[in-house]
Amino acid sequence: MPQISVNGLNAYYRDEGTGVPVVLGHSSTASSGQWRGLFKRMSGRYRLVAPDHIGYGRTAAHSGDIPLMEHEIAIVEALVRLISQPVHLVGHSFGGSVLARVAVRMPEQVRSLTLAEPTLFYLLAPSGRVSEHAEIKAIADRVIRYVGEKDTDEAARVFIEYWVGPGAYDAMDAKLREAVRARMAKVPVEWPTAFEPHGATVEALAALKMPIQLIGGSRTTAAAMAVMDVLRGLWPGAAYAEIEDAGHMGPVTHADTVNEIIDTFIGRVTASISATGV
Repeated sequence: MPQISVNGLNAYYRDEGTGVPVVLGHSSTASSGQWRGLFKRMSGRYRLVAPDHIGYGRTAAHSGDIPLMEHEIAIVEALVRLISQPVHLVGHSFGGSVLARVAVRMPEQVRSLTLAEPTLFYLLAPSGRVSEHAEIKAIADRVIRYVGEKDTDEAARVFIEYWVGPGAYDAMDAKLREAVRARMAKVPVEWPTAFEPHGATVEALAALKMPIQLIGGSRTTAAAMAVMDVLRGLWPGAAYAEIEDAGHMGPVTHADTVNEIIDTFIGRVTASISATGV
């Protein structure tokens, strides 16, 4: 995998295919490998670039030299500059929260934005979603507390069962459970970024003009669904797809369906740009 050095950290990324570029952001505790199916589907027609976010995959852990979210944003911005032409952005969960902020900071370099349940939980309380905000904040606090107590097993169990469902952690393969436990170390610095705008204020998000695709799961958590509802209110012209029987991890559990939506949306936007030049 190629790498790019940003603020003293070597970030690794997948880079496959040729054509109009698509930059992908993955969910917490995962890696760029989350998008293997999309790479297989689209790399014959597009250039797909997917970083391993800090502390995941082959990218090193957060050093603490600069705020985590600012470092994550800087890595994606550096990749966009390296690509040197406007890109489609596609992000899920934590990756979606990173790419939403990138879209705010460099909108002229973004052809379209696709977000699958981004963790922008700071939007909830100001919009009146107090109970949903309390729900996700309580989960975050529990996971962070367990990590602080060095009980990464319980931290991982709470984290996975909230996002995937009861019993999901214990049903995992032992090797996968160990990998998730190891990645809990990033949680105390990652979770707080979900409750801070980092430039992606309501006003800044509402001002985005590029085509937008939102993707949610019919069985996701109340907090994740509430974020989607807020975003749909901010972007009334955005396309929206709800995946039947999918939870928060729809891009993984229902990958074929989600990837088809992403491919179709990007294809439509790309064709429109080619036809009109704008």
